[in-house]
Amino acid sequence: MSSKTQTFISGNGVLVTTRGPGKVHLISYASNGGLPNHVGTITTANDGETRFIISHSYTFTQYAFYWEGKGEAVFSVGDQLVRQAVGNGWNKAITVPYGGQPSTGDVSGQVSSAVQRDNEVTCFIIPALI
Repeated sequence: MSSKTQTFISGNGVLVTTRGPGKVHLISYASNGGLPNHVGTITTANDGETRFIISHSYTFTQYAFYWEGKGEAVFSVGDQLVRQAVGNGWNKAITVPYGGQPSTGDVSGQVSSAVQRDNEVTCFIIPALI
């Protein structure tokens, strides 16, 4: 695995591009500091395209996200041109290990014990002018 595809290393964040209003759901889990899982949403009312970046916290080693919205959603890692579809529930979420590669998985078991953090998770809307 090259560093170019390793998530959160050498500036390789996870970029999510959505169309239409909706929300990105994100869970941060597997804390290396004993913290509980954190789960929350970031909402957009934009009828057009919205870009999000999934960031990380050094406390957590695993992340997962999905899109709940009217339009489609895709993601990529770093500057890769490859885009992949985003799942639409915790049982079909995109899982992202720190330093690894994203895949699809069921993280619904991680959500029940998570602390709710809407608008406080490590997911950010990228301003349209950037």
